[in-house]
Amino acid sequence: MIGRSGGIVVRAFEEDDLAAYRHWLQPEQEWHRWDGPYFAKASAGEIDERLDRFRGRLASGEYAAESPLSRAVIVREDTPGEMVGSVSWHWESEESDWRRMGLTVYDPATRGRGVGTEALRIWTDYLFSTTDVVRLDYSTWSGNARMLGVGHRLGFSEEARFRDAREVRGERYDSVVMGVLRVEWEALPVHAVLG
Repeated sequence: MIGRSGGIVVRAFEEDDLAAYRHWLQPEQEWHRWDGPYFAKASAGEIDERLDRFRGRLASGEYAAESPLSRAVIVREDTPGEMVGSVSWHWESEESDWRRMGLTVYDPATRGRGVGTEALRIWTDYLFSTTDVVRLDYSTWSGNARMLGVGHRLGFSEEARFRDAREVRGERYDSVVMGVLRVEWEALPVHAVLG
């Protein structure tokens, strides 16, 4: 387990998660309307190829050896076997140790209930505790009010707004980057319980 907070657990992927992950990644899933709807959706074949590579990384131990893990599963404590989302990070600039986080709540029944806020709290704690990173951020769009709210609730600052940079369903929206510095995060009173 990576950590828990507010009834939410973030943990490493396991082989048993891959069928649910495949289900949630399908292009017809509703979460695609909110999480990067301006990006092309992977086809079923592309999803299978990606999962086959990930399955190989799980089997070889390569994924488990990552420090920190590049992605993890979000579950609720009352239903620990059911994936409701995932978190991730990627390099924005490896030279300056600048990592951009990702958060997706797949299950529409769990949205609006604090799942994203608690998952990002856990993931932010985890990344700050397992790296020397100075800052963390994530990118979203102005039409995703819930994702902007997650950052505000957790003490992130709006660091960039690129006006009319994204087109979603025929409308123009801003691209927004929300970030937090390690010193700001450590000054906040409430953190997750890390595993």
